[in-house]
Amino acid sequence: MVWPTADSRALRIHSTPTPTTTRIHTLMHDPQYRVAVAWQNTADNQPPHPGFFIGAGMATPPTPRVYLR
Repeated sequence: MVWPTADSRALRIHSTPTPTTTRIHTLMHDPQYRVAVAWQNTADNQPPHPGFFIGAGMATPPTPRVYLR
């Protein structure tokens, strides 16, 4: 997680040393998340929502069907 300091002069990066075997593609590969990011540009800066649950006990997300030409 990345959080700004109270005066916004620096960013604080928080991570964990706990290893995990969970691997997911970037959220921008999730079509619903990409659309939700676009909402931010047209609405009241609402947070984007992924197309799958992220959290404890989550299932493996589907492999994204995003292709670049």
